Amino acid sequence: MTNALKNKKPGPRTFLIGAAAFLLILGVVLFSMLTSTAPADKNNEEMMTITIEQGENANQIIGKLKENGIIDNELAFKIYLKTHDVGSKLRAGSYQLSPSMTTDEIVNELLTGVGEMTRFTIPEGYTLRDIADLFVAENIMSADTFWNLVRTYDISGYAYMKGCPDNNHRLEGFLFPDTYFVAKDTAPEKIFAMMLDRFDEVWNEMPANKSGLSAYETVILASMVESEARFDEERPTIASVYLNRLDINMPMQCDATILYAMPERKTQLYFSDYEYDSIYNTYQHGGLTPTPISNPGKESLKAAFQPEKTEYLYYLWDKNNNDGHVFAKSLKEHNQNRQTYGY
Repeated sequence: MTNALKNKKPGPRTFLIGAAAFLLILGVVLFSMLTSTAPADKNNEEMMTITIEQGENANQIIGKLKENGIIDNELAFKIYLKTHDVGSKLRAGSYQLSPSMTTDEIVNELLTGVGEMTRFTIPEGYTLRDIADLFVAENIMSADTFWNLVRTYDISGYAYMKGCPDNNHRLEGFLFPDTYFVAKDTAPEKIFAMMLDRFDEVWNEMPANKSGLSAYETVILASMVESEARFDEERPTIASVYLNRLDINMPMQCDATILYAMPERKTQLYFSDYEYDSIYNTYQHGGLTPTPISNPGKESLKAAFQPEKTEYLYYLWDKNNNDGHVFAKSLKEHNQNRQTYGY
């Protein structure tokens, strides 16, 4: 009797019970996966700026979160939005999010957006005057408000801005060129804070400063590079030209410095312009300019921090191929280049 029971094969009922148990366990696992609110990576606390633009739907937002590694399970996130009835309530705005955040935390952030946004872009090399004009044209702030903030904004928290003058050139070089999203009617002070903080963020990412210049002088050099260079690969070389000239007390002779000081907007200089009376005229005055002459981007700052080591003292634009600057170590070589390239 005992052996007969041992050798008895499982019947259909046993298989059904086993299959049901397996399906139950599988269902629990799938349900757990599809309703999980766990972080994508609880150990990764790096904060990233995720910008949700006006008009983006839930699927687009989920795709953006997945692309940036903020979530790893798009379906679970969709189910969360559906079950909590918040898919249509996510708001436009710029958010600081991290892969270590739970779904609850992420969604709570996305529900607190600032509503209707306005976007503006400051191109690399823009001057304060350019930025003021852009802000007025896009109804971001008035010219009077802009220039008042330039002269009075509290910069005590930025050590590298020591040396800024108390005039309309005060923040030149430090309103970082980038694309910004702000709520409509954002206070002008907050816009300045955003741009200065962005500069601060980039500044703190810079490599070791090998220029031999002070922090403020490095930004001046970067602004000159920004105003003269057209390609990223030539920026460190142009920076080296100015540093080499500084080392031998040779005038910078940077055309962009004259253009910066002139009241009228020009894109090129005539012979008479080289006599323009200004402390920014580096044909008439030695050394660097008193302040930056533009707001440099990241690559120009990097070039000023780590310029190439060269013996070049001159450069000119290759008018034949329009593919960059041509460099020379001596005036003789430079004059030969002038003949070669049609100057």
